[in-house]
Amino acid sequence: MNFGYLDSYIDSINRDKHIPAVGITVYKHGRHLHTYATGYANIDEKKLFTADTLVNLYSCTKISTATAGMKLVSEGKLNLDAPVSDYIPEAAHLMVKTPDRGIIPAKNVMTVRHLFSMSGGLYYDMESDRYERLMSEHNGNPTTVDVARALLSQPLIFEPGTHFKYSFCLDVLGAVIELSSGMKFSDYLRTEIFEPLGMNDTMFKVPEDKKSRMAPEYHAYNKETGKYDVCIYKYGLDTGFGENMESGGGGLVSTINDYGKLAAMLSNGGVGENGARILPPSAIDMMRENQLCRDALRDFEEFGGWGKAGYGYGLGVRTLMDRERNNSLSENGEFGWDGALGCYLVADPKTGIGIFYAQQEGGSPWWTWHNTIKNTVYACAVAE
Repeated sequence: MNFGYLDSYIDSINRDKHIPAVGITVYKHGRHLHTYATGYANIDEKKLFTADTLVNLYSCTKISTATAGMKLVSEGKLNLDAPVSDYIPEAAHLMVKTPDRGIIPAKNVMTVRHLFSMSGGLYYDMESDRYERLMSEHNGNPTTVDVARALLSQPLIFEPGTHFKYSFCLDVLGAVIELSSGMKFSDYLRTEIFEPLGMNDTMFKVPEDKKSRMAPEYHAYNKETGKYDVCIYKYGLDTGFGENMESGGGGLVSTINDYGKLAAMLSNGGVGENGARILPPSAIDMMRENQLCRDALRDFEEFGGWGKAGYGYGLGVRTLMDRERNNSLSENGEFGWDGALGCYLVADPKTGIGIFYAQQEGGSPWWTWHNTIKNTVYACAVAE
């Protein structure tokens, strides 16, 4: 196999689209095929971007949360169709907003499946008075479960199961994972997924001895100066809820080498590159089944735009339903997700292709080149 064309395309993203640091790793049937990184992790220091540079994953975190949830489901420790109130009592008395700005008791029960599929009626916001009360009651440091309880105590924007809304659903799922496993969310991820796969650089908070490997975030490329107007150093997500809240929706930090191992496992029937089994194939098949009703699927299509044309939404992941509509070389059932600054994971159990791509730049339309990255990988790798 010759990945020269893929490397050239990655170079073009760095050069022509002004993305300072770009990298990718590719697996097939759990076997590593190729890794390439280019550009500067830190422009001022001329520090090269490598496959071991730490990056903020943002919403690519959701794939780990979904994987953790499905591991508990496969072990009979979590029921997809159980009411969320079985784990968090505040979900037993949900209220929902009406079109005329009223608030009434919800008719539908919110289930764990609704959290996975972003159809719970939550949204990405917390009412100011509720936020202030939450922070005051917990001295500015509520836990993951405390935040979930507060989110469930505010009115939903639709009846659970009726629509799709990109939201705090996976953050609440993180709390459910914590409560159903009896372990802190980060501990469960570490002991049940990351350590077995050899993912030693995936975490919520970057320790002091690893901070020098963290790539800063660059924003607002200025064509006149040829520089970025904003450079931000972050060592994990600032959730706005303090240091104790572990965001299952966007809080993880990782590397190309590390998160590629997750892509390898998900595309290889639940077995990692090192032979560790994390999920049974049946759990992966469940993850990539579309969960959305017609109205919710319409919501998802409006949210995702043409970049996610042909996709539905499964259990915490996008899932390809119509490869022709997407102009995709991947097969129907290919799944994954992306993150705010352009990180992108692909897992395709049929072909065995697993991809993780990373960049750390805000402001560019990174979603417009994700499909090209994917198709370029397939052109290089599938023919093997």
